[in-house]
Amino acid sequence: MKKAKQYTWEICIQNMPLLKRKCSKCNKNSQFYCSDKFRVNAQKKIIDVWLIYRCIECDSTFNLTILSRIKPDSIDKELYQKFLSNDTNTAWNYSSDLELMKRNNVEVCYSSIEYDIIHQTISLEEIINIEEEKIEFYIISKYNIHLKLSSVIRQCLNISMSKLEKMITAKVIELPEGINLKKCTINDRMLIIIDRHRLNSFIG
Repeated sequence: MKKAKQYTWEICIQNMPLLKRKCSKCNKNSQFYCSDKFRVNAQKKIIDVWLIYRCIECDSTFNLTILSRIKPDSIDKELYQKFLSNDTNTAWNYSSDLELMKRNNVEVCYSSIEYDIIHQTISLEEIINIEEEKIEFYIISKYNIHLKLSSVIRQCLNISMSKLEKMITAKVIELPEGINLKKCTINDRMLIIIDRHRLNSFIG
């Protein structure tokens, strides 16, 4: 049997999620966007680092705590320079850290994220004509944006939720072990496999 045919689905996000919290200036619950900038405060032998968010209505700031009262020698020098230079990739990594958001007691609005999926358009009918028996789809996602796995599969294969569920039941499509399709969110390098022989029988 020939090796599996491999494809890549790459999630490219356009923005970080908004945060929902009470704005001290608006005096009401509001949404805050990530400014991609850090605030670093170094006093004596203690360092604090925050990621700055701004209210979408009044532009007032909210400082999301990244590090609190940390000794300088306990911070990676390269990371510290990224804080000082307002490295966007570093800001986005922290902005997509759910545990960090929980510690700061803020609500994350994942529905505010805009994204594209870079992938080769291929239909189930075209997959049947591929020579290899197994077709593998690797999901690449640089940031954790809590995007549902079912949404990615349906969009990339252009199928309905009901058809996807039937394909899983018929073992046409294999998912990572132990996941709940309706609740599972994507992880970087997640692997989805389609059995071409079973797909042929499923469609036929």
